[in-house]
Amino acid sequence: MAAGKTSGSASRKYLVLYNTLSALLRAFILGRTSYLWGAFGATAAWDELNVLARWAETITAVEVVHAAAGLVRAAPATAALQVAGRNTIVWAITRNYPDVAAREWAYPCMLVVWNAADVLRYTYYVVDGGTGQAPRFLSWSRYNMFVVLYPVGILSEMWLVYQVIQPSRARNNLYQYLLWFGLLIYVPAFYVLYCHMLSQRSKAGRKPVKTKGL
Repeated sequence: MAAGKTSGSASRKYLVLYNTLSALLRAFILGRTSYLWGAFGATAAWDELNVLARWAETITAVEVVHAAAGLVRAAPATAALQVAGRNTIVWAITRNYPDVAAREWAYPCMLVVWNAADVLRYTYYVVDGGTGQAPRFLSWSRYNMFVVLYPVGILSEMWLVYQVIQPSRARNNLYQYLLWFGLLIYVPAFYVLYCHMLSQRSKAGRKPVKTKGL
């Protein structure tokens, strides 16, 4: 019994630390992207942040392990789908075609949307996991802002994939068909993840309110 409690406490502390660091990292990327994009354009955001943004997404592979190990209640398959989708964009698309990413509005737009959603998500996890009392406004934001953020993020990703189809022909003429297939895959993937998040919102709405005031 004591060993189980100790293990549970250690896991909780680890998750709070992980989520805190993740929230801070995402807040930094969000702030810098917004500033650079607004002040200097998409190229400035790409030049400064592409490496950091790429590795920030790579690190999230550990969240699939969290789900598989039972540290969090997320389904491993759902976590893997989201992690794989983002990493495909930052490694296979923007990294291999930097000229496209640097010129397109979709790259900084994607970073803003991704990181805005993640700031909310990780902050919610920190507060809820650390205190068990997430404020109502944070819970509302966590389970409602995705309604706008997620479709915008998906459209940004799809635009980047579409824009690399033409230059991909210079490398391998067959690669364009893989990219077209990837665009088609977005339709069912969007449906699965969006329905999952709607389900999570519905479940959250049925939970008894644990907070007092705001």
